[in-house]
Amino acid sequence: MKPRTRNIIVVIIVVIVVLAGIGTYFELQHGTTSTCGPNQTTWICIDQAEIPDSLDPDVTFSTPGWAAVQQVYQGLVNYNGSSVTSFSGVLATTNGTESYNPGTGFSTYTFDLRPGVVFSNGDPYNAYVQWYSLYRSLLLAQGPQFILEQNFYSTNFDPSNPLSYYSNLTNEIVPANATLVSDLNSWNFFTPSASEIALMELPNQSFQVINSETIALNLGYGYLGTNYTYLLASISAPNSYAVDPAWIDANGGIVEGQPNVYASDHTLGTGPYVLNGYNGVGGGGYTLTPNPKYWGASGYATQPWNNNLAPANTSVEIIFQDTIDVTINDLKSGHVQGASFAYVGPSTIADLQGLSNVVVDALPIIYGATSGSWWIFLNQSVYPFNNLSVREAITHAINYQQIIADAFGGYATQWVGPVPPSYPYNNNVTAQEPYYSYDPTLAQQEIQNSPCKNAGCKGTVINYMYLNVGADWAETAQFLEEDLAAINITINPVGVSLDELYEEQGIDSDGACVSSTTANGGPFYMGQEFYTSDYISPDDWTQNDFVSTGSANECMAGFNSGALSSYNATYDDWVYNAAGDANPADLTSYYTNMTQVLYENYSEIWLTVPTSFAVYTTNLQGYVFNPMASAEPFAIGFNTQWLS
Repeated sequence: MKPRTRNIIVVIIVVIVVLAGIGTYFELQHGTTSTCGPNQTTWICIDQAEIPDSLDPDVTFSTPGWAAVQQVYQGLVNYNGSSVTSFSGVLATTNGTESYNPGTGFSTYTFDLRPGVVFSNGDPYNAYVQWYSLYRSLLLAQGPQFILEQNFYSTNFDPSNPLSYYSNLTNEIVPANATLVSDLNSWNFFTPSASEIALMELPNQSFQVINSETIALNLGYGYLGTNYTYLLASISAPNSYAVDPAWIDANGGIVEGQPNVYASDHTLGTGPYVLNGYNGVGGGGYTLTPNPKYWGASGYATQPWNNNLAPANTSVEIIFQDTIDVTINDLKSGHVQGASFAYVGPSTIADLQGLSNVVVDALPIIYGATSGSWWIFLNQSVYPFNNLSVREAITHAINYQQIIADAFGGYATQWVGPVPPSYPYNNNVTAQEPYYSYDPTLAQQEIQNSPCKNAGCKGTVINYMYLNVGADWAETAQFLEEDLAAINITINPVGVSLDELYEEQGIDSDGACVSSTTANGGPFYMGQEFYTSDYISPDDWTQNDFVSTGSANECMAGFNSGALSSYNATYDDWVYNAAGDANPADLTSYYTNMTQVLYENYSEIWLTVPTSFAVYTTNLQGYVFNPMASAEPFAIGFNTQWLS
């Protein structure tokens, strides 16, 4: 299974809108004049710290990438306003109808599509186009592919010899994929032939056309092998969005397993914006202008609560500015109207709170949880962490409240994993297991019951990997160094970049965990780890930090290695069964069991959920907050926003 970490680094995320402008910049970079300026109300101007990995909705797996494509492309459904548990139809009229499928033994979701939907070039959208788009996403086999693979696989469309769509993406499915690629690259999906329609209507496939305005999604044959409780959340992700088959075909088509180069920095969607002038380097950026062919105005008039349908109010300029000091200066001096930060610490928050025209709001904990919940991993397959008493001693040697108060300025909270606070079936409300506590006496008792007793491990220097993006985590590393010295555990804090942290989660060309090599100053058998949500569901986390093949487990904590390895099948079953179970009692049992196993193993020491903030000026109108948002932090779309 692929690592489940989307490229988001958020320690304290901030949305900031401040009166100002930068007309000279846009005259030079975008060929326009007077687009942004102090007190103007025509454009929303944003400094953005990170650059998209791709503009292709089937490829992008980063926050800035999702932020861009969600303005241009649309899917069947998306989050309903600020809710993370309810959804509204976008290209579909509703959230679909779930029914039992006797042919598969699982559920089928049937979606009626909105009439009159067109791409920004005027090409029509229909069920055939949606069928094409979903299969294209699977065939490209890029980072976000697992989101669809939980439920769906492609099939051989030869009705005389069909393959089960339960096939994996190797061996027997290779000829099936070749057939599918050929079909997707050659058919006319706006007016397909009768024989092509007949193949798209075959029941033995993941995505089944019912008619030109109706498509069915047949669950149960992805790697989960079950129904999936959080299907609507998963298809709200960009890799389920509609793309124009004719546009893709005219610009390189589909090559199995490979991104389309043209679509990586060009866009064409059904959404409220058209993206122009993309320049994917520092100092570059892009422009979002209202889509003149946007189809959604009539739907929004009848469903004014459905912000996903709203036409764009105003244009938006995005500037790639990764130097936080410059961005802060831009905000303070009035050169930009908003900023999307990769990292913001408490001192910056204090500065922003001093601006008279800016509101700084601490958001509910779910916003911080989706952005990044953090822990310390101890690789229990390596000395001295292969001893339970050593791991427990370290857990109780950490002064959590000092870290929160002094490193984070109070802008963080403790949590209990593996499911973060405010998520379904998390352990943080009922407190079945208390937060890990700072207990120096217990820490000393446990270390004396271990091979490290009597300072036996003091001479073993352990590299500790931490994310070197700001003072918060550097100070945390210093506090940890001091705390562990009290039990004669010696750590050497080594700061790494976000890209290096991702590298450490993986496996190198020789099949070794990168964290066990000297890469980036390692080996790292202890370090800082985190996850950010692709969408809000408890299994999105447990498939990362509990399942045996999860990236936070396999090469980091390794909690189910060694003595616990015999339990792997049982533990993995808990994860996958929970993902497909809708029974509250069963789910409570599964997630309680997972929490207890990790809690008593001490290989993942849950640390903090940093506070997220919304900071904006009072003249920003129409802002719709959502914890899963990717535009400005916590705003899915710019389309509802304008400046008064």
